[in-house]
Amino acid sequence: RRLQSPAVFVTSADGQFFPVLDEKNVRGTDKEGMFDRVLCDVPCSGDGTVRKNPGIWKQWNQLGALALHPLQLSIALRGARLAHVGGYVVYSTCSMNPTENESVVAELLRIADGALELEDPRERMEGLIARPGWSSWKVLREDKSHTRRARKNVDKKNNPKMLAKRKEWEEKVEKGECPPPKERKDDAEEEGEEFVPSPYDTLPYVPPTTWDEATLSERTNSLGFVEYASYDDVEPEWRRRVRESCFPPTEEEAKRFQLHKSLRCLPHDMDTGGFFVALLKKVKPLSNAATERMQRMQKESKGLFEVDAVGEKKSTDAASNAGAAADETEEDATMTESSAAEQTDTTHNKEGAKLVSEEPIKKAPNKRMKADLGNENFIPPDPSLWAPIVDQFGFGDSFPKDQFFVRASGEAKVLYFISKSIKEDLIDRGIQDRVTVINSGLKAFERCSIQEAGARYRIAQEAAQFVVPHMTKRFLVAKDDDFHACIADGFIHFDNFSESFRSEVEALEPGSFIVALKGYEKDLAKKMFLVMWRRPNKVVQCFVAKVEMEGLFSKLRSLGYVQKEKPVVADSEVVEEESK
Repeated sequence: RRLQSPAVFVTSADGQFFPVLDEKNVRGTDKEGMFDRVLCDVPCSGDGTVRKNPGIWKQWNQLGALALHPLQLSIALRGARLAHVGGYVVYSTCSMNPTENESVVAELLRIADGALELEDPRERMEGLIARPGWSSWKVLREDKSHTRRARKNVDKKNNPKMLAKRKEWEEKVEKGECPPPKERKDDAEEEGEEFVPSPYDTLPYVPPTTWDEATLSERTNSLGFVEYASYDDVEPEWRRRVRESCFPPTEEEAKRFQLHKSLRCLPHDMDTGGFFVALLKKVKPLSNAATERMQRMQKESKGLFEVDAVGEKKSTDAASNAGAAADETEEDATMTESSAAEQTDTTHNKEGAKLVSEEPIKKAPNKRMKADLGNENFIPPDPSLWAPIVDQFGFGDSFPKDQFFVRASGEAKVLYFISKSIKEDLIDRGIQDRVTVINSGLKAFERCSIQEAGARYRIAQEAAQFVVPHMTKRFLVAKDDDFHACIADGFIHFDNFSESFRSEVEALEPGSFIVALKGYEKDLAKKMFLVMWRRPNKVVQCFVAKVEMEGLFSKLRSLGYVQKEKPVVADSEVVEEESK
């Protein structure tokens, strides 16, 4: 649904690569950033939604959370870069996993190095029940022997049909009818990957008899998880997945970060889903080191070179980088997959490795974009459209033609009114070349389907309050009774109006005009305006949606208007007069 505001610009883009449109001379200063508020509602494993979607457990695994961690951090870091100094960044997930929550916030605060501060919004949210964020947690990964693939292979090999075939094959081998099978290691039976069922994996679930750490660790290991006390314990082959940023902060960092200010909303506290929310205030611009870290993570996400778990670039050439990206496993696709909406040029760094440019310069068409959302840019209309429109409605020199746009596809059916700030700060800076545009602005003029019009376009109700101040023609002021009579479906006969208002309407040529409530002609905020259409047979039509009609009736009642009883000319009489 489109938002009824000329100051809204709805786009679609990969959050990691949302373009920075700052002037270069303000980057690294207190004027850095574009937005007062940034919401990073990042992709997550979704385990907090299990109450409404129990099927989430069929897909959930800890490896997924570990894979999402760098993506979440990259989006949050980009959000911090886009925020104004003094603005706020909200980081949120629908997960309860600290790998996706506190560890991301802690690393974000660590990278920002004082540029971001965690705030506690509880005092401003009366009635909210939220647990404090964690400052310590266990870092786990699933052992390969307990992955979904390993379990599936074991179940497949042990089902009755496969067991019967295996027995039949073994009998033929004993009789010499078939050659013996070649010795080979199956994926699920490689060394260290043999599936061992856990005694705790039972239905129904049996809770532990005690909740001490040793018991829980033993239970966790039995269920196929590997627990790490510190990053030094992580095997080298797993350090790309289990990163140092996944681990809890040190005691000194925990005091500085104050992660308890973040919100953990548990499902059973308020009969909701499970959510994690952190509110961060940007108190100073990000350092060069933070910006460089953000750029490295973006490039890693595109698979153009590898970054180790600490975030330092590995010394590797372009060919090996391309090979590494191509050889990524299916499990790693989440965090290394290149964005389809981002296409970039490449340059060479001093070490000879190909690196992407800082900003994406061109968007690729999104084949999944729904047709009703639209993905065409906003462009200025053909200047030849304006002459008949200006002449019909008497627009003066103050009329802001440069704030009216059309979609780039085909003939312009609608002219949209867009605020000056959206035009200058976004459109004029080329944001449409970097993101997919969904919608923006208000419908100000629509092409006429009625051939009796003088101009090809009529005024639209959506943006009437922005067009009215510039009109010198076809603008009528009506008293409350006449204004009320104009708010109706179908044809409205002139006899429903007072004599003075009827004479004003009769003097108009057929076509679009505006009616304003007397006393509110200049009160644009209350928007007591109606877009009408004058027909040649002494009838008018109100081009206002039924929902807005009800709102106008409510406004009139709130202003003290009481409808007077008067005879209304029936539609049948209008039809009879038309036939004459």
